[in-house]
Amino acid sequence: MQMFKHIGVIALNTFRESIRDKILYNIGLLAVALALFSIVLGEWSVFDRSYVIKSTTLSVMSISGLLISIFVGISLVQKEIKGRTVLTLLSKPISRASFILGKYVGLLSVVAVHLALLTCIFYAILLLTGSNPTASLITAIYLIFCEMAVVIAVALLFSSFSSTVLSALFTLGVYLAGHLSNELLEQVRFAARMGEMDATSSAIFEKAAVVIHAVFPGLYRFNVTTYVVHGVALPDMYVFWNSIYALGYVGVFLAIASWWFSRRDFL
Repeated sequence: MQMFKHIGVIALNTFRESIRDKILYNIGLLAVALALFSIVLGEWSVFDRSYVIKSTTLSVMSISGLLISIFVGISLVQKEIKGRTVLTLLSKPISRASFILGKYVGLLSVVAVHLALLTCIFYAILLLTGSNPTASLITAIYLIFCEMAVVIAVALLFSSFSSTVLSALFTLGVYLAGHLSNELLEQVRFAARMGEMDATSSAIFEKAAVVIHAVFPGLYRFNVTTYVVHGVALPDMYVFWNSIYALGYVGVFLAIASWWFSRRDFL
């Protein structure tokens, strides 16, 4: 119980610190501006206005969550280390695992509030434009939250042993690989079937694509924009199994981050 208390205190302080961060407000205002701009895009587009508004706003939610995870999340741990305040915290009866978990829960709470505010704005835009807001949009937003839960864990993992710039680049790399790994595997297999590569090259590229697909979190799983905007039902238990999938990766990344952080010497 003492460990949960420590995690809660660190999470609350992290949340308060993040809310005071100017970068967070800049990202939030940019996200709101882009969400409102989706109305203009809907008017200009040759596609259905409702489709453009929904797809654009969902994309804005995902990207703004990524920016918060990178620019706010990574700096949380690095500021503690560079400011030497981490020594004060760890001199108390607080485990390093509790420190990492507290930072994670605090930042995840910030992202949850950010997505909740954007959701309210999103539904207001849909109501004002008569774009038929549906409950299925909540499913898409929840899966974006699951995606950000994984990305935040990745950001904390890299920030536990690397510099701010490298941590940002590594996190962005994992994000891109997570979204492109499935498409990469399909393209390699398609090229092999079409005979565009010889047998040796095909085997090497396919094995590399399989490894990338297996190691990196499949963030593409959380992108259900196409299903939602076209009113197509998701497969049975899709949300449940992908929630478990996200929890699994979050657990692994936080375990590695806690282990690595516990080995660091800050003296």
